[in-house]
Amino acid sequence: MEKRKTKMVRFTQQQIKNCMAFSADISDDDDEESLPKLSEVLSKDILDRVPPEVLDSLIEFENTRGERKARWEKLRDDLHEERDAILKQYYTKGYAEYEVYDDEDEDNKVPARVAPPGRRRRFRNGVAVKKNRSGGNIRKI
Repeated sequence: MEKRKTKMVRFTQQQIKNCMAFSADISDDDDEESLPKLSEVLSKDILDRVPPEVLDSLIEFENTRGERKARWEKLRDDLHEERDAILKQYYTKGYAEYEVYDDEDEDNKVPARVAPPGRRRRFRNGVAVKKNRSGGNIRKI
């Protein structure tokens, strides 16, 4: 596989300010653990009326609480580490950078040109149009 070229791009000042402003940690949702399972709280009569597919999906959802909490904590830790790295880099260097893939193909392509509008153009100074029956000839004065 071909190695992709990368280049370093600086964070804008606004991005760094946003990183500083949102320093509050994302709170844990401990209330979910303290809540009883819905399948245990509901009476047997109500559970008998629920379609079996819905009941199975409800029980499966309740059983995956631990996995969801672990994913949430991992995401929170990753975001916290990334934020700390950006701020550390900013405080030591005075700026922060991140790495992006450099696609040279996009740089070498000529941007698409917009078609000119299809309406009448103004006459230019120094250009006269001599009309005859065979067509118009343009002459510079």
